[in-house]
Amino acid sequence: MKELIKNSLNDLDSAMELRELVINKINNQKLTESDIIEIVDTVDDLSFEDTQKLGSIFRRFPLGCDLLEIGVGPCSSSLTLPQFIENCVFTDHMGFPIHLCGYALADIAEKEGMSPIAVMNEVYNNVEVPLDLDHFGRFGPMRFPKEISHCMGDCYYNGPPYKGCPRDRIHKRLITKEREYSNEFGEWIKKSATVCVNVVEEQGGGDHGADISEMEDVAKAAQKFGRGVEGIFHIGDGYEDLITGLKACNDLDVDVLVIEGGPFNRSKDRLKDFAKSVAVSRILVKGGVVATNGAYEDECRVGLRSGLNVILSGFSGNHHGYMCGYNIKEARRNNFGLPRVLKIMKEEAEKINICIANRELLKVLARSSRFLNHKENHLVYPSMIGDYFIGDAHWVSITNSKMYNAPYFGKTLDSLEEELNCDKVGVLGGRYISWGIADVLKPEELYVSDVDPWVEHATVKILNDNGINAYACNGTDKKALESADKTVITTMIPEIVLRIKNKFDTVSLL
Repeated sequence: MKELIKNSLNDLDSAMELRELVINKINNQKLTESDIIEIVDTVDDLSFEDTQKLGSIFRRFPLGCDLLEIGVGPCSSSLTLPQFIENCVFTDHMGFPIHLCGYALADIAEKEGMSPIAVMNEVYNNVEVPLDLDHFGRFGPMRFPKEISHCMGDCYYNGPPYKGCPRDRIHKRLITKEREYSNEFGEWIKKSATVCVNVVEEQGGGDHGADISEMEDVAKAAQKFGRGVEGIFHIGDGYEDLITGLKACNDLDVDVLVIEGGPFNRSKDRLKDFAKSVAVSRILVKGGVVATNGAYEDECRVGLRSGLNVILSGFSGNHHGYMCGYNIKEARRNNFGLPRVLKIMKEEAEKINICIANRELLKVLARSSRFLNHKENHLVYPSMIGDYFIGDAHWVSITNSKMYNAPYFGKTLDSLEEELNCDKVGVLGGRYISWGIADVLKPEELYVSDVDPWVEHATVKILNDNGINAYACNGTDKKALESADKTVITTMIPEIVLRIKNKFDTVSLL
């Protein structure tokens, strides 16, 4: 893999070969610790600039997810139920996924005289965006004493290196309270789109995370219900701790890798090793999405330049409100971090020409996911075409949200199959929808036109490798139309569909 990594810096086909190799190893449970060490060592030898370049390459379609997103924590143990739901509604209106700290919802429920799942139901009933569940154990929401649930974040305020909680707090659990509502366990997962597991106990962080066997139980339960799993680990020393965290996440078969830096980045070269952690995660992540739940401002910026997709933030009182985007001596519990993180992400997104997800874009993903249904089979991640997943972990998240179940009047692969009764098909747009069309219809000839040359090239290569006669049209829609019997606009963005329909006689999915 060493040579493939080095070649990937200047050859996207090498990057595709490496990604195929890694995914095959993950899917066949053959990714070993020595594989992880080889990847970490190779990226470690790169310059800071090449590390960032490598990570950005593996964020590109179809190697990873080329979308940026902010996850928002609206909850806090100090909030009333109305305040909490108002935060959720506001987040939903902006179109950001909601990151739920299980202990905070349970604390709010206790104050209100409700069961914890009743508070979760209030959230679910008031929003449509995906719900991401964290601080969840084998009995349900974790419960902590007040010195933890109302922690002021001294570790983030003071900065690295983390040598234990500065107020001598440990990862205490109120197990009796957790057991009281253990019968609600499954309902929490059913209401969630994704569930977080924390592997830092494997990295020597027993004072900060739950036992790995408990996290294994949670991961298996989430997978049983078809939910995405996000694995959280610390950068630590930037080498052995990184390898241990990545191996533990791989052992749990997580879909998303979540990197925590800040005071838990004890590396001597903290920014280079943050970039390295992101770049290595980009190569190794199963579901194509890499996030951070804790990073100072300079780490956020370097991470975004190195292939990061998601930054968690939060409202005042939520610990993610100060864990991302601030500097040492700025990070405080009562920070409302969302404006700061959004500003950072917008500034960096403009430099790398990449989109930040919003409510309209989530609706596009939901419609795209609804389209990719064929004969009662849902052809999205973890469904594959050859060595590639159709979609990524974002598609699982949106599919398990209420937004996916909103009224849909567009076409599906079933209806399109009846409409396109021809041998030569053109597709305008070369991403996952075109893959689904090619895989189901299996036309004698498929003509692909995409404005992005790399997307077009990658799609044609993947389809050809899987027995479909696909031909590139060099971004010329007219060529696809002239070559095909019928041509499909594969985007679900109404404005783009109308613009193309006004120019050409094409089939729309909307």
